[in-house]
Amino acid sequence: MKRVLFFTHGNPQGYRIQHYFPYLEARGFEVGLITTEAPFSDFLDQLNKADILYIQRVLVNPLKLFRIRRKVRRIVYDFDDAVMYGSKGESATRRRKFKRIIESADAVLCGNRFLAGEAESYKRGNVFYVPTVVDTDAYRVKVHERTTRPLVGWIGSRSTLRYVSDVRNVMELLLKENRMGFKIVADSPPDFTLEGLTFEKWQADREQAALLSFDMGIMPLRDDLWSRGKCGLKLIQYMASGLPSVVHPVGVTREMIEDGVNGFLRSGSDEWKDALETLAGDADLRRNMGLKARETAEIKYALKIWGPRVAEIIDGL
Repeated sequence: MKRVLFFTHGNPQGYRIQHYFPYLEARGFEVGLITTEAPFSDFLDQLNKADILYIQRVLVNPLKLFRIRRKVRRIVYDFDDAVMYGSKGESATRRRKFKRIIESADAVLCGNRFLAGEAESYKRGNVFYVPTVVDTDAYRVKVHERTTRPLVGWIGSRSTLRYVSDVRNVMELLLKENRMGFKIVADSPPDFTLEGLTFEKWQADREQAALLSFDMGIMPLRDDLWSRGKCGLKLIQYMASGLPSVVHPVGVTREMIEDGVNGFLRSGSDEWKDALETLAGDADLRRNMGLKARETAEIKYALKIWGPRVAEIIDGL
């Protein structure tokens, strides 16, 4: 039996790791997982038993990468953020590590086409576009009803909460007009408060209910290198839940949203306000856009489509 060992940071990302375990096991793989929190000696012991090492996002230092490459038959590198830049922009150290690991990998899985282009700068062949996906069969679809005060929602982590502050003025204005409510679902509250803005602490077993409490979703982004590396997980979750969204036209959102069909691509504050007001005032539009969004998720971002494909790539090495 072949064995694949997944190696990632301390908080494993189920959307790009555990999602694929059943598909690999169906192909006869034994699957293991170890994180950067484990001693390197323990990692090497696990590596001795592996045929394939699947590295998710970790930029391994050159010496460790050299030792890894000598021990394992095949390496897969997967990344879904602009790890070669970092959140503060260009980094020579990160860039060197990224170059080495891309050149050393037997296959590279990239979460969007911008990231694939970065990888292709250092490798010809075996660079694959593999979007972040969700198990759409596990997502219930929102039943849109007429309401006097629709709820606009944002779901994410503290690392991306800063983007919400970029549309704070729009939120504040619409809350004052009492046209709609706003809810943030995250692991920690935002660093600002607004009258009428609600916060719900993210819990895995409450995620579905939180999404279905929204009437529409938002995904503000900044037009920078880090944002262009984003793979749109929250947007995919909105879409799988049958929610229309208002998003900034940055990076992957241009591929995911067909403006006016399954959501709105909007830039300035006035455009955001108009789009949110349009959705708030028309339950039929929310329903129709939401169904189109769900259809997009089913066709482009469903685990049942990409799970077998990833397992096929790994099995073919």
